[in-house]
Formats: sequence, structure tokens, C-alpha cells
Amino acid sequence: MSSPEKNFPFTSSHIREFKKELIKAGGFIPLMVQKEAIKRCDWINYISIYKDIEEYKTKYLTGAYKSLRSLYDTEMPYIFWNTFYEIAIEN
Repeated sequence: MSSPEKNFPFTSSHIREFKKELIKAGGFIPLMVQKEAIKRCDWINYISIYKDIEEYKTKYLTGAYKSLRSLYDTEMPYIFWNTFYEIAIEN
């Protein structure tokens, strides 16, 4: 397992929860569709953009992820979740 500094801002608790969600969703892309970070149209994936990042944080950074709200600062949730995914698969 990687050091906590390397995983910042994600804790082992965040990573465990994310891995559970990945398994339940059936993979990263299906999870991103569930989290509305990606939209599918005719089997093409499009990265979603949210001008109101507070609304997105309120909807998807809940439970185990609530502590990450202050660090979330992008209109493109895919960027946030992809970084999270890269760290999760290394651990």
C-alpha cells in the first residue's frame, strides 16, 4: 500500500469505499455514468461539465466522501474521479 502522503487527499477509508463502488458498478466507466461525470449518447462517452460545482458536491460528495468537498474545485467531475481511480488501483 502506498504512503498516505502519496494518496493525498484520499484516505484509506475513501479508497476502500471507492473500490466497493467500482465493484458494484462493474467498472470505472459505469461508475462515472452513475456519478454523472460521463454522459453516454449512442455509445459515445462525453465528459460532463457542471458550472455549479457546489450542486455536484452536494449530490455526489456525501457519506465517506463528504470530507473531500473543500478540495473539490473542478467543473469536470471526471478529472476528480479519474485521479481518485488512479490512486485506488495503485493501493
